[in-house]
Amino acid sequence: MTNTLSDLDQINAELMGQGARNPFGRDVEIGAMVSGEIVAVVRRHRHNSQGQPLFWVNRKPMVAQAGDPVIDSQLILEIEANDRDTDDDGLRAITLDRDVQRAIAAGVRRARAGGVAIGGQLDGLLYAGPVEGGGYGRNYDLRAYLPPAA
Repeated sequence: MTNTLSDLDQINAELMGQGARNPFGRDVEIGAMVSGEIVAVVRRHRHNSQGQPLFWVNRKPMVAQAGDPVIDSQLILEIEANDRDTDDDGLRAITLDRDVQRAIAAGVRRARAGGVAIGGQLDGLLYAGPVEGGGYGRNYDLRAYLPPAA
């Protein structure tokens, strides 16, 4: 089965992803949590701080003339109204790094769903803290994934 985004899907994903806040940025505190409906997906070529596109070279993202592009994937959530202030558009961009993927995949398996879908709900995606033992990474947990109503 092939599942591709149409041009309109891609345009809408980019529009929805513009300015969406990352709830798990560098200064995230343990216990930070977000819940909401998946309203868009975004896949884009990662750039460095000078705006240059990054490519995988020797398993590291680098500015290069060749290599596979470094692609970031995000789920755009619309959070519940009581979770936001008046200057907030209510959108959150969840970057699907390997640590977040682990938590979401476990929730999707528990829900017996085939994957995430537009209209699905992430209920209680929690930053539980850094990886124990001084390793690189973060621990996340997802209370539940709720597939969209059929």
